[in-house]
Amino acid sequence: MNEKLMWFNQDIQFMFHSNIVEYDMRAMSVSISEKYGLLDEETIRVLKLLPKEQRTKRVGLLQKDDKNYSERLIQCELETRRKFLETNGLDKTNVISLHSDACIFNSKKKVINNIEGIEFKHANTWTAYMIYKGIEMFYADGVITYKGIPKEMLNKHTLGIHKYLCTVFDKVENYDPEILDFLSKFQRRYLQDKLQDFFYIPFGRMGDYKMSNLGLLSFVAKVVLEEMKGW
Repeated sequence: MNEKLMWFNQDIQFMFHSNIVEYDMRAMSVSISEKYGLLDEETIRVLKLLPKEQRTKRVGLLQKDDKNYSERLIQCELETRRKFLETNGLDKTNVISLHSDACIFNSKKKVINNIEGIEFKHANTWTAYMIYKGIEMFYADGVITYKGIPKEMLNKHTLGIHKYLCTVFDKVENYDPEILDFLSKFQRRYLQDKLQDFFYIPFGRMGDYKMSNLGLLSFVAKVVLEEMKGW
């Protein structure tokens, strides 16, 4: 689970009525480099003074110029993340995904966020989750946070598939008995070309107009039916 910078839990395709949280390392590159002595004190001092965007760019250049530093930084990052997971009793039963220095998991326990001097800060809290073809969807209070889809592509779905997904999340989270009727009517109108054009734009990086989204609609229907078994 912790061997790669990015990892998705294949056993968790969806989750509702939960306490999903995201924690990430504060100023990861600087914190790790300082703790493990990967850079000299002067370089560390300069990096600490830089705004986040500039710091990230500078560390990227350092990694490009020094492969050994790059490899050590990644190794130490993974080691620190492993300690965070183990310290908080997190494993495949509750970890949803790992994104470099960020850990996303479902838990209501108090989180131990200081790992040997390196702080993991709370970034987000959500109540529901779905993943479809590598696109993660985190939901809370009417808002979906996406990971794994380009922002420019996501903007094309604002009034279409995004709106549809928001409705689905909202209805499931509120145990709305009309969710199946909503799904049925939506899919029927979709197939009959009675929706506005932007609903048919492929959801993801690539795909065929209209046809690609049929897989998403089918996936959502299966998720809802499975979730409703517990109602």
